[in-house]
Amino acid sequence: MGVSAGLSEQTASSPTFHHNADLAALNQRFKGCKPSEIMKFTIAEAENPVVFTNFRPLAIAFLHLVTRAKPDIPVIWVDHGYNTPETYRHIEKVIQLLDLNLHTYSPKMSAAHFNAVHGGIPPLDTPEHDFFSRTVKLEPFNRAMQELKPDVWLNGIRHDQNAHRKGLDIFTKGNHGTIRVAPMFHLREIDVEEYVYEHDLPDNDVYFDPTKGEEHRECGLLLQK
Repeated sequence: MGVSAGLSEQTASSPTFHHNADLAALNQRFKGCKPSEIMKFTIAEAENPVVFTNFRPLAIAFLHLVTRAKPDIPVIWVDHGYNTPETYRHIEKVIQLLDLNLHTYSPKMSAAHFNAVHGGIPPLDTPEHDFFSRTVKLEPFNRAMQELKPDVWLNGIRHDQNAHRKGLDIFTKGNHGTIRVAPMFHLREIDVEEYVYEHDLPDNDVYFDPTKGEEHRECGLLLQK
């Protein structure tokens, strides 16, 4: 079914994105669609969409895709304070390039404060690391969602990034009553690399997420209910 036909089936009086929505039907309808088509549908139907990004490698492709569809969409970024200097410089470049409507949220405890009191980033798979992740990433993210109150949370996850994400889909239930939408979900890494190349976009090659530690791990945002 084409995107235009799908749009005509939506009723003006009933919002498309709510926790009782038929996400299986949406995922089936858009399975073979281009990311731009999924984005167009989502922006047209969402009442208060937001984007979350961490400016990781290749994230520029998703941000470019979203802002072409809705230039003023709120972009949530959690600055946990542990980014590389290259990442911070990349962020400034992307803000200027895409004219991002950036909403920056920081932990209530700075990185310097956390390091001084708790001795730096704890080892993975420990209660201390769980506390660290909640402090520097989950709490600021949850605060952003509570303040902005979105119905749709757009993100750039893909099926090939790790085992957990492979089991997700384009449209899934998110926390804070949101529907998560991942327009690039069915793409491969090489597809996203080609998008970056074709649009001559700057990428971030020196990146570190202290809440993940390893590339295949989740930081916790997608695991929250």
